[in-house]
Amino acid sequence: TAEDLPDASFAGQQETFLNVTGADDVVHKVKEVFASLYNDRAIAYRVHHGFKHEDVFLSAGVQLMVRSGVGAAGVLFTLDTESGFRDVVFVTSSFGLGEMVVQGAVNPDEFYVYKPTLTAGKPAILRRSLGSKAIRMVYSDVPGERVRTEDTPVELRSTFSISDEDVQELSKQALVIEKHYGRPMDIEWAKDGVSGKLFIV
Repeated sequence: TAEDLPDASFAGQQETFLNVTGADDVVHKVKEVFASLYNDRAIAYRVHHGFKHEDVFLSAGVQLMVRSGVGAAGVLFTLDTESGFRDVVFVTSSFGLGEMVVQGAVNPDEFYVYKPTLTAGKPAILRRSLGSKAIRMVYSDVPGERVRTEDTPVELRSTFSISDEDVQELSKQALVIEKHYGRPMDIEWAKDGVSGKLFIV
């Protein structure tokens, strides 16, 4: 596979399907993921980056959906994305599914966590900034509609979408992942709004 190579991430080139229910629908969506290897977007990306079409393979992951529609989700970066400073974990978070954060469709909450203090086991959040979080993506219970985008309730917009404890725990997990791969990482995560558990997705 070619997803998240150091020099070409292939991020967003293939299809992703959320909130798929039932075995038949899962099989159908896996086939659509495989077929997306040959969509216009993916072909153009390979041509632009010099990959031979026959040298790229694709796998499809199937996983339990985290109930982040009633929770929160976002992205972790194991460096400051603007300066390249390596001693921080940059955490973004918003209510609902992470797709809004990944697509840049929402102004998320942001946290900077200082790695040396974090590894010393002390409170390590250097800075937090409250995002507007105007919209959120949630699971839909309407037949044929998997997810929907809605306005974030006004009372939620003025609060942080995750706690400082969540930020610290996510940052610890980010350090473990960065150490494993030996390079800076961007990592998607979700918080189940029912169980309160955090997941690396």
